[in-house]
Amino acid sequence: MKTNKFFNKGNKIFLSKYVIISVIGYSIIFFGLYLFVDILNINEMISFMLIYAFNYVFLYTIQLKYLFKTKHSHKKLIRFIIYLVIFYLLAIFLFTIGTKIGLQYLLATGTTIIILFPLRLLILKKVVYKN
Repeated sequence: MKTNKFFNKGNKIFLSKYVIISVIGYSIIFFGLYLFVDILNINEMISFMLIYAFNYVFLYTIQLKYLFKTKHSHKKLIRFIIYLVIFYLLAIFLFTIGTKIGLQYLLATGTTIIILFPLRLLILKKVVYKN
């Protein structure tokens, strides 16, 4: 019986790295949101947009080098910027819906992350960092 190609050792390591990098990125988001909203009293939406933008710059750099082990190119950067704009708008849209239906801002953020997490990986692997 053949083992499923998806569950091979290489994919498990790749997925583990993706999860670790994502946890670091999302920790930045949650800490940044808490700092901006609860400590500095900056508007929730403005805080969300600022911290997400910072996180995407962080992710491009880390994912390029450590996850996908590839070098920067103009094509990859352009694809990442398109990816960034689409997922940035999706994240803002989902966050807005979450807060409009009464979710606390951190819960709305968590829900947004859970919804976009697998879709982000798929697009990154199959489109953005594809050689």
